[in-house]
This record gives sequence, structure tokens and C-alpha cells, in this order.
Amino acid sequence: VQTCALPIFWNQLFEPLNETTQSAISTDIKRIAGYDPRLKVTNIVITQQTYGLQIQLSMSYVLSDQTETLMLNFNRDNQTLTTA
Repeated sequence: VQTCALPIFWNQLFEPLNETTQSAISTDIKRIAGYDPRLKVTNIVITQQTYGLQIQLSMSYVLSDQTETLMLNFNRDNQTLTTA
């Protein structure tokens, strides 16, 4: 049985977005995605916004040629996650 620890990026919303923070967030996203063997993370773009962080996450499905790009918006003020 695998357990999934809470993502660290919620704790990083108030931190300055530098190489260390971006690396920690990217590593955490890859760790979480790794729980699903059907997915492979192909690209992560992290942008600091006035309200928090925007993460563009590109993934491919291992068993097909299908790719998906998700736009995740983490809002630190109201502690919400929205997708675009």
C-alpha cells in the first residue's frame, strides 16, 4: 500500500520563486505523478503570480501517444486550486 504525502507546493506559496523552490516543487509534482504508472511528466513550467503560483504541467500517457497539458492555479489568499 502506497501513501501519498501532502504536496509541498502549498507550503511554498509564500516563498520567493527561485531555483531551489522551483526544483522542490517540480520534484514533488513528479513524485505525486509517479504514483500513476500510466503517466510520464514531460514538462513543468512554474510561474509566480500575484495571488500564488501557476503550474503548467505536461504529461504523456505511457500506453498511447496522447499528451495532456494542465494549467493549475494555486491561490494563497483563499487556499484554492483551479484549473484552466
